Amino acid sequence: MITLTSIDVYEVRIPFRTTFRHHLAARSVAENIIVRVRTRAGHEGFGESVPRSYVTGESQASVVCDIQTHFAPLLLPISFDSFEEGIAWLKGAVPDLPRNRHAAWCAVELAIVDLLGRAFGIPSGSICGPILHTHVFYSGILSADGLFAGERSLLQLRDMGFRSVKLKVGKNEAEDLALLTMAREILGDACSLRVDANCAWKRDEALQRTSALMPLRVVSIEQPLSPEDLSGMSWLTARSPIPIMADESLVSIEDARRLIENRACHSFNLRISKCGGLLRAARVRDMAMKSGISCQLGSQVGETAILSAAGRQLATRSNDLSFLEGSFGDLLLQHDIATESVTFGKGGLAPALPRPGLGITIDENALSSIIERSHHMEVR
Repeated sequence: MITLTSIDVYEVRIPFRTTFRHHLAARSVAENIIVRVRTRAGHEGFGESVPRSYVTGESQASVVCDIQTHFAPLLLPISFDSFEEGIAWLKGAVPDLPRNRHAAWCAVELAIVDLLGRAFGIPSGSICGPILHTHVFYSGILSADGLFAGERSLLQLRDMGFRSVKLKVGKNEAEDLALLTMAREILGDACSLRVDANCAWKRDEALQRTSALMPLRVVSIEQPLSPEDLSGMSWLTARSPIPIMADESLVSIEDARRLIENRACHSFNLRISKCGGLLRAARVRDMAMKSGISCQLGSQVGETAILSAAGRQLATRSNDLSFLEGSFGDLLLQHDIATESVTFGKGGLAPALPRPGLGITIDENALSSIIERSHHMEVR
């Protein structure tokens, strides 16, 4: 038996090596939440989330408040006799999770899943199914930095040997087309290209843009419209010659149902933080597959090794993911926080993580160096 006795919530700040831009934001630092849970016997687990006001309506402050007010009282103290008992509890703990608490619950859930795996000697990813792939391939992503910087980045992506690349678009059409034309020339015909508009367009403009993108063999357009425009997404999905992917429109289980019922996209972009953890992300994946909707596993910009490892667990246990993003590690962050590197290699190649828990070990010194504020809760 293991008994939870304390929860630490860390507000962390990690500088990037370069600024990352898209239509909704520009970032040069990650402002994440990391949660550590401990047991009476000395076991511990780590979780993480990346709050985004324009995705789930959350901030670092709101996540801390929600964990302190809503989630810690559920957990302290609580005991589990087995890995399976702990996972069953997690599945029923917050059946009606509001979308503006998804990042908060994600950090808590991942910490408990990691703890259960370590304590009982089981890979945490087993909650998503068996390992189906010993290795997976990540996509490259091009920030919205303009043509001059874009050329330099595209040459780097080519030299790294990526099989697929996503470009952030949404500026004027001429600039976007010039960037995509350059990308096709530099990366070649074998590289799959897709674009992410981050809610930049209205529906008529989006349809016109899809037609203009056809000659460049773009295979997917991510979140072209506002997440509130469900009818517009349905209208565009029915007419677009290029598959439409939902991202900001897809946060909750209910969002997934609405998108499926309204035929409002061809594909889902799952992200573990916005979806509320591994269990909910896997559930949305399964809903999509049953409905004939493909899935990409995405990431929030600035994830540390914790969320990267969680993403790897889901990716290596999923069949037919159209694309995979994340695990940028110290290619983007000035320093990551695991003793093992989870950063992808040449061509985006990365191995499965079969060890107990999420499969990584936290470097305490690296973690301490990025903590801005900490909040401690324990059984008294």
